[in-house]
Amino acid sequence: MKRVLFFCLLLSTTSAAFAQNAVRFGFTTSPGITWMTPDNKNVASDGVRFGFSYGAIVDFVIDNNDRYFITSGLNIALDGGKLIGTSLERIQAQSTLVAKLQYLEIPVGLKLRSNETASNLTFYGVLGLVNGFRIRSRGDYTYFDGINPESKRDETNIGITDLRFFPADIKRINLWQLSMQFEGGAEYRVGDNTSIVGGLYFKNGFTNMIKNDDSERTVGRQIGLRVAVMF
Repeated sequence: MKRVLFFCLLLSTTSAAFAQNAVRFGFTTSPGITWMTPDNKNVASDGVRFGFSYGAIVDFVIDNNDRYFITSGLNIALDGGKLIGTSLERIQAQSTLVAKLQYLEIPVGLKLRSNETASNLTFYGVLGLVNGFRIRSRGDYTYFDGINPESKRDETNIGITDLRFFPADIKRINLWQLSMQFEGGAEYRVGDNTSIVGGLYFKNGFTNMIKNDDSERTVGRQIGLRVAVMF
């Protein structure tokens, strides 16, 4: 919670710092696919999940030609992925987790935009960081130790807390994750101050998403479509 307050304060401070320059606001929605990539060789990604985010965008103009911006905002993101873990000792032992995660995201990046064409189009690219703060972590979970039939578990939509998992038990989903985001697309101006935005983005996680006794990382990745209206 302290981190959330800190970054909200940082966003407010940044807004004040650029208050003397032009500011653009917008609303966005972004469907896509999301997955989790583990470093541990005994844990594998077991497919992708539908991802979705929505929220607000704010662009601070940092030049006189409306071509360079500091871009930020506030989003709610549905994230997650599917993991399958196998025991180091028992061939039939297996555990699976379909993680259904929700984050509050605060992106901060540099946006570069081209000059406008005769057909009212401009093209843009963004490189930035995304701070994600976990606000929900649930999942579908199965477990079998390979020996005892009573060990079998098959549960739906449970909290991801203290789950038995091969090769290391999952304690929780970490509160904070940091990702790098690349984005590119186009804006079509439909009015003096209004544009429709469409683009593609790729988000690559840096920090470990899962808290357990294993020293290996599991990071989140996402690819999707950006749709927005800017004012």
